Amino acid sequence: EVPETVYLKKWEREALYKKMIEQNNDLAEKGMRGISKESELVHKILEMTIKKLEISESGNLIIRE
Repeated sequence: EVPETVYLKKWEREALYKKMIEQNNDLAEKGMRGISKESELVHKILEMTIKKLEISESGNLIIRE
């Protein structure tokens, strides 16, 4: 069973926060509602990428186009 809580490294938290701010600025310029929590962004990233995960010939995780 997958744990409900995922612990992020400091750089991951900072990058996620920075990206959320960038996205909110873009949304605000378009007059649209922003992302209120980092978790919303994480859920969307997972939703968009989880089905695209594969293993390369060398055994690395990759996200296919």
